[in-house]
Amino acid sequence: MKNQTSFLKKMLSTLVGLGIIAFSFVSCEEDGTTNKNLEVEGIYIVNEGNFQESNGSITLLNPETGKKIDNYFNQQNGRFPGDVVQDLAFTGDKGFIVVNNSKRVEIVDKDNFSEIDVIPQLSYPRQFMQVSNNYGYLTNGSSADGSNGHLFKIDLDKHTIVDTIEVGRGPESMLMAGNRVYVANSGGFGAGNTVSIIDPGNDQVVKTIAVGDMPTDMVEDKNGDIWVMCKGLTSFLPDGPTNSSLVKIDGESHSTTSFDLGKSASYGLYLLSVSPNKGHVYFVGEEGIYRMSIDATELPGEPVIGRAPYGLDINPENGRIYCLEPGSGTKGYAVRYDNEHRLIDSVQVGYSPNAVVFQ
Repeated sequence: MKNQTSFLKKMLSTLVGLGIIAFSFVSCEEDGTTNKNLEVEGIYIVNEGNFQESNGSITLLNPETGKKIDNYFNQQNGRFPGDVVQDLAFTGDKGFIVVNNSKRVEIVDKDNFSEIDVIPQLSYPRQFMQVSNNYGYLTNGSSADGSNGHLFKIDLDKHTIVDTIEVGRGPESMLMAGNRVYVANSGGFGAGNTVSIIDPGNDQVVKTIAVGDMPTDMVEDKNGDIWVMCKGLTSFLPDGPTNSSLVKIDGESHSTTSFDLGKSASYGLYLLSVSPNKGHVYFVGEEGIYRMSIDATELPGEPVIGRAPYGLDINPENGRIYCLEPGSGTKGYAVRYDNEHRLIDSVQVGYSPNAVVFQ
């Protein structure tokens, strides 16, 4: 999730432990030609691209057959989506691609990724999420000037901003749990330590909860509780550094329980995911990826996977774990593990992959 902040993360994150096992995959080469008839069904890898090089991309991959389409948007439209591809989300028959440093959202046909429309002239877009049949929310705002960020309410048919909701500083990720939308206010280029709760029925903030410093990622467990990864302040921010933490928000009372992860100097340590049955959370710490029961009262002692990736996602259907590695001046890799944490394979994707979207 990554703009200038994540660019620093790219420079600081450490590749740990196990090596990458690369297999041969059938790929559509990056020759600028269109391949509208090439059929691949699978998962989508979001690749930020190199900062200020406008080479962000989407890789469409079938992990079981090995077929993939590199630069899927470019293959279909003859151009790249832009600089720092931040997020991809689907709404029915459309895909919304958030391009952070190009300050826009590209809207495509879900079936073939051909361009439909664009929402331009945004200041600092981060994540898009559908919240009803007709509307979606987009987090926006760097808070570089100390001001709060906003949610833009997007009409899914007209692709226009119809309302603005003020939240905390530097709104980052969103999570819809029950009939509420949770927004992690990370601080952007400054410092934030709150989660805003929105009622999408009237587009109002109903509560603001204090958590750890710089909350960035959230998941919901099977009990309806919300887990928040807070990466802590880095040393170059006022009052920094502060400890990273994992915070559980009770879904009913909104009381919080915090687990101290210790100080961290790396932007890479803020990733969070959840098992398919939502009984365990996975998070990235100093020594790798840790697995923690949602009923645990203390942190696990040892990691289950010995690497600290740039992106972490778990397939909700089969429990396959995806670690996304940025590479060093080269294209990155999607590294796959089974639900027993054994390495399966890896595949080269685009530059600086940050997320997997399962559809």
